[in-house]
Amino acid sequence: MSEAPFPVEYAVLGLLAKGPKHGYELKREIERELRPIWRIATSRLYLALSRLEHSGLIQGEPQVTKGRARRVYRLTPEGERRLWEWLRRPVPALRDLRVEFLAKLYFLLKLDPHGIPPLIEAEIDALKNLAREIRRQEPPQEDLSMWKCVRDFRLGQIEAALKWLRRTGKEFSREVRG
Repeated sequence: MSEAPFPVEYAVLGLLAKGPKHGYELKREIERELRPIWRIATSRLYLALSRLEHSGLIQGEPQVTKGRARRVYRLTPEGERRLWEWLRRPVPALRDLRVEFLAKLYFLLKLDPHGIPPLIEAEIDALKNLAREIRRQEPPQEDLSMWKCVRDFRLGQIEAALKWLRRTGKEFSREVRG
């Protein structure tokens, strides 16, 4: 796969990291476990399964149980490598904290809780860098008041996110040590 999978596809990889499942099992687990973070339509789930299988990140095998034909999916070594690469990387944009970052925390909590503090630290560093970039931007000649308004809003969001990340990092660090 030349481009990175969409976060939905990473969710599928994360669920399959816990063991092989068929599509309906994945859908049930998504609804039960990830509902507070993501809502994934069944059509998007099956599209993700198709894309992941086509790209070699998962492998599907037909299985017949109680007269019902299903396709059971499992991670390939490349799929597992890509999942862990994604889990360790901070999200690319502030807006991605609400969905993608929370999903990463969920999967790390299930698969490797010791990976949570380093991810949070990487995210804090990424947000600090973003704040520095915003502060270095040259204001335009026109619409200065609007530029300041947008800049202050973005910096306020970053500060709130940093505060949340620090608090969350302390909570998870206690859990991991305890």
